[in-house]
Amino acid sequence: MTVKNANSDRPTQVGIKPMPKSKPLMKAKFTELVALNFSVDPSILEPRLPKGVELHFYGNETYVSLVAMMLRNVRVYNVPITIAKMVGEFNLRFYVRRKVGENEYKNGSCFIKDYVSSWAASWALEKLFKAEFGRIRMKWAHARFDGDEEGRPPSADYRWQVDGDRWNRIRVLARERVAKTGRDTKVGFILNHSFIYSKRGNKTLEYPVTRPAWSIWNAGQANFTCDVERLFGPEFVKPLAKRPASVFVANGSEVVVYRPNILS
Repeated sequence: MTVKNANSDRPTQVGIKPMPKSKPLMKAKFTELVALNFSVDPSILEPRLPKGVELHFYGNETYVSLVAMMLRNVRVYNVPITIAKMVGEFNLRFYVRRKVGENEYKNGSCFIKDYVSSWAASWALEKLFKAEFGRIRMKWAHARFDGDEEGRPPSADYRWQVDGDRWNRIRVLARERVAKTGRDTKVGFILNHSFIYSKRGNKTLEYPVTRPAWSIWNAGQANFTCDVERLFGPEFVKPLAKRPASVFVANGSEVVVYRPNILS
């Protein structure tokens, strides 16, 4: 699959700076992030909505994102306890919002399934987020971002093993930086979701997230193979068999996830 994009030579910065009142729950450096974004029928996502939030539409579309990245120096509770020096992660997520005023919303994401490459990280993240983090064997090739001596565009290559014998893969080669990331653009829509929402019984947990600005690149080439039914469920097989609506890579940064607000 080859993904085409408009030409641009201006760097793009997209940050998330909500004002959380709670204390930090986890800090980690998210790097070498790849996102493949697919349009999906909202009826597939509606049963997964936590109480009090609604699907967030971009125009008339709802999206899921298949995301792969590296987590580095994962720390918990704002103390220097590192549970993992470097962990591969990939997940499938969708986008929601919660109304907090007459014309005001908080934009967030919900995780359909999340996988990491470390048993220790899987155990710790499940304790922190009260959600399942599957452990899966992963391989990755180091991505190239700013500072490449030969001026080559960023690239990333992630592989993970399914059922002990089959290897899935995401491989992306970027072309140029994205110039426009306003909320009216697909890239801006995907990135500007500054909360994580999840279910806990009849309650909804709202985790504020902060990070500095990221540089974003569109994909020039993108290939992926994924055992979607095994990893995420049969309802996502057809949506993820389509051509992605967009593909991008990001250099990443340190990200802080704060202790959740419990919503009734």
